[in-house]
Amino acid sequence: MKFKLFLLTAFASVIPLSISVAQTPTITHSQGKYSAQTPDWSKITWDTLPPVQQPGYLKIPQNLISTFGYDPSRSWSAGQKVDSIVMLGDVDDAFKTSSLSLKSISTIAAQSSNLTLLDFGLMQWQTPKSLVKAIPELGNLSVNQVPPLEELFSKSGVATSGTISEIVAYNPQAANLKLGEIDLSKYSLNSIPGLQDTPLKSFQSWQQSYINQVPGLNQVAFDKMPKPINSGLGVVGIASVVLGTSERGDTKAGNDYFVSGSVVRGDRTVTVACPPGIECSYLEMGDFAGSQRGLYGKRWASGSSQQVKGGYGILAAVNGGKEPTGRLVYGSGFKVALTGVNESLGTADFGLFFRICARPPFQQKTCTPYFIGPVPWLPVSENDLVIVGTGR
Repeated sequence: MKFKLFLLTAFASVIPLSISVAQTPTITHSQGKYSAQTPDWSKITWDTLPPVQQPGYLKIPQNLISTFGYDPSRSWSAGQKVDSIVMLGDVDDAFKTSSLSLKSISTIAAQSSNLTLLDFGLMQWQTPKSLVKAIPELGNLSVNQVPPLEELFSKSGVATSGTISEIVAYNPQAANLKLGEIDLSKYSLNSIPGLQDTPLKSFQSWQQSYINQVPGLNQVAFDKMPKPINSGLGVVGIASVVLGTSERGDTKAGNDYFVSGSVVRGDRTVTVACPPGIECSYLEMGDFAGSQRGLYGKRWASGSSQQVKGGYGILAAVNGGKEPTGRLVYGSGFKVALTGVNESLGTADFGLFFRICARPPFQQKTCTPYFIGPVPWLPVSENDLVIVGTGR
């Protein structure tokens, strides 16, 4: 299949992370004489993540939109919040958010009592036909029992006698009217019976809804997701020393010397060495068990020095097929990259990078490289603990 993907992103050199991460909730994790402030995932939500530091956009050609079944195109600005950039389809494998309903979300995170259909973003592209498919019992109701559909039909000159299923079955034009054609702010979420009990994945093109378009979802803590986030504490090392931009890749330091690298199909990290002679700032680690154990002397290269192959499937061509070297420390929802080191201070800065994913019908999932970011993350100082993750 021939196609073109147009993308603009300023990742060519990672800019300094100017947003403080001091407000990121943490807990103290200790191992022997070493300790670190680690993420408190019970208090971290999509809403509390710092904003992205670089702008970008993705434009999907029309032929691929029809292949995907929805349009994952989008654009974003530096300083924009992550929950307004990431769509449900991007992270569903990581967190299984599509299994949530508005009702189940409300039991985890408080919601306003004045929410309307306009607040539930994916309602804009729902149709009577898609709603009946998502909420089968809705089809048995008469039109006047569902005020938004009654207005939608009346506005389009459709007779409103009979049940909703009858109109959908016998009037294809009416069946495919989009709810966005009426003022959805006039109607509460309860105006469509069964709406709040229905899993997100039941709705047409649920994948293209942004996180912040689902009421309350951006307030759900990451450890309360249907698939809770991995703590990353399965593998922990020690930050021995940070080495700056004067360092270069070495032919003697192959892939096995590194813990950072590419994310490949199956959402696992494959380590990649810095190319010989090319700038390679890095964090060198130690192991609690001493020099004979796995992490001793391993390097976490900086994503500002090294970009590696990323993504898989059709979308792998985005961003020139490149992503900052790093690791899936907490699972596949985002990649953790070293974004800069200060050799004189002995500190290393980190950032989170996100990606765009789609799962075309009857095909394997396809994802872009992790290129949306960086979102400032918790820094590390020499002799701190370093969360390496599960090894995937």
